[in-house]
Amino acid sequence: MKKVRKHYIDLKSISKNRGLVGDLFPSRYRFSPYRGCQHGCRYCDGRAEKYYVEGDFEKDIVVRKNIPQLVEEELSSIREKGIISISSGVSDPYHPLEEEERIVERTLQVIEKYNLPISIMTKSSLILRDIDILERINKKSGVTVMVSLTFLDESLASFFEPRANSVEERLTVIKKFKERGIGVGVLAMPFIPYISDSKESMDEFFSKLEEIGVDFVSPGDLTLRPGKQKELFMEGIRANYPALYSKLNYLYGENRPSGIMRSSYRNKLYKKIYHLLDQYSISYLFPHSLYKGKLPLYDEVYLLLVHMKELYYRKGVDVKPLEVVVKRYVNWLEGERSKFNRRRSLNYTDLEQELLFLLHSGGFLDLIGNKKVNEFIKEIILEEKVFDYVSLSNKA
Repeated sequence: MKKVRKHYIDLKSISKNRGLVGDLFPSRYRFSPYRGCQHGCRYCDGRAEKYYVEGDFEKDIVVRKNIPQLVEEELSSIREKGIISISSGVSDPYHPLEEEERIVERTLQVIEKYNLPISIMTKSSLILRDIDILERINKKSGVTVMVSLTFLDESLASFFEPRANSVEERLTVIKKFKERGIGVGVLAMPFIPYISDSKESMDEFFSKLEEIGVDFVSPGDLTLRPGKQKELFMEGIRANYPALYSKLNYLYGENRPSGIMRSSYRNKLYKKIYHLLDQYSISYLFPHSLYKGKLPLYDEVYLLLVHMKELYYRKGVDVKPLEVVVKRYVNWLEGERSKFNRRRSLNYTDLEQELLFLLHSGGFLDLIGNKKVNEFIKEIILEEKVFDYVSLSNKA
């Protein structure tokens, strides 16, 4: 492990989303205890200049030492229920420095006092240190753990993720959290072209996750942003996979700011991914079962409508009627949220009551203009059913 240089700072506030809840990994509040990461993953997007990480990405670690106190102050006065996300695109909350700093552990002790759900992204088995407190929080308000895992091949993992925990250790994390009744998703990103994205290796990968019983898998392709990130990655390829250097150089030769590969290859990759997810009956979206009851009702409806549009589109269904429904609902919700954000006397339950009144009175049908979707949402909200993202059916 490289010797780190710690840079202690105080964070001014945790991030608060006052608009529409994110539809990929839904959260209303977010923070990350660190900036920079000791895991040293060769593909990490956080190395890119876009993120303004100063110094050596793997050695110069920013430690936001006041987060436990800050979270205590801010959670005591929030007006809106929502998921707290402990994650970052430029660090792992459980990278090795957490073992001595214990910022996440102390912050979880604060969060436990409040009835708010959390989600955590990590590729570290250090999270098992906190499994007892996470189990208690889960029983009160809900926890989702998202484990970063792309390879089953330990040799690939040791090369591309040199100071992260082994594949077997991460599989153990998934199993232990599932045993405790805690929702677990897998961040299967990135699949690396010509190295970890063959039909055979991906088949083995998804089969293993289905066997363990993960709740969802969020897949992702490799992005190489021009600059430090791409240069480091390609240096590693040149030295260790020289036969693939020219192929990868061509695949990312457009040098787009986003780092995205050529679309023809990317489209084929996702076709394979979605086929395997269907084959193993695994959701690729954060499922309704994991956010039901953890969000205000108006956010739950928004996520359901957006996800339904995506899910039915993937099945080849004409989603134009759903697009109209989503647009009309978003217009209403943004208007109501604008009032909510201006009037500090309001609580999220006031906005929930507005939605419930519409559902009971028939006003929701007038709002969205679609009888079938209206009945569906009434079942979900008024009868408290769960929409299964694999079977596309409601369950009690």
